Amino acid sequence: MHELEKEYEEYSRKVTQQRLKSILPRELLPNTAYAPIQGIYDIGWQEWLDLPAADFVKELRKLDDKIIQENYEWTLRLAPFVHRGEFSLEQLKIMELQSFLDVDNFAVEIVSHVFDNIKDRDVRDIIMRHASEEIGHAELKADFLVHAFGLDRQRDIWNAKPIVPNAHNWVSAETDVVKKLKKLCPPLAYATIPFLERSLPRNNRLMAEGLRKHYGFPSRILGFYDLHTYVDIYHERLGLYVIGKYATTKELQDLLREAIISKRENQVRYNMGIYDYISKVK
Repeated sequence: MHELEKEYEEYSRKVTQQRLKSILPRELLPNTAYAPIQGIYDIGWQEWLDLPAADFVKELRKLDDKIIQENYEWTLRLAPFVHRGEFSLEQLKIMELQSFLDVDNFAVEIVSHVFDNIKDRDVRDIIMRHASEEIGHAELKADFLVHAFGLDRQRDIWNAKPIVPNAHNWVSAETDVVKKLKKLCPPLAYATIPFLERSLPRNNRLMAEGLRKHYGFPSRILGFYDLHTYVDIYHERLGLYVIGKYATTKELQDLLREAIISKRENQVRYNMGIYDYISKVK
């Protein structure tokens, strides 16, 4: 395998990339997909630091880190409770069924931003790549629910209802400030989504560890959590790039900051609502 990888890097990749360059000037990845931005999937990618709004991106990350830390159990989607083994199996089932509703239409909600950025090649390609990586994740979550709790896909999963009134995926939800941001700068309205995924690797690592340690679930049904321990690291980068490139005025920076805060506040309220519900379940 090592020799094949070496041959690919030294010859095949370069030749193929050169042939396709005139058609689509993008980096060709080993899985034959295109990276929307050169090098963005490389280990240690830091090119966002060279973008015009890099200082603002640093500030925004520090602000978000503070919000996450101050609301640890809610911004990590109740994962700390699972990591400590505090939920019963029935409580865990309800929690994870609600989590399925969060991810079920996520790819569709992401790709809807393409229509607002149709003339911006970089952003459009980033959105399409992001959406493509979210396709199928709801099915992984459904697989877990079937194998872990014996739920029926049609009866229990596809027909599940939210337990928190007017619940919506907090990452992709359009708050009033996000709608205003979309009118002024559509790329930044989209960028709130991948930027906020930055808390998910930690969340899913805690989930994977807790589900193995306290509930005894085998690795073969934990693909969703193991995958998202890593993939959302790259999704944050998509947000960093777009924000670093487009958040170049004080007005846009103020709006984006407010948008991030409003979405995190929604997340806290939503997860508090779920916790309040399941805490009454034996």
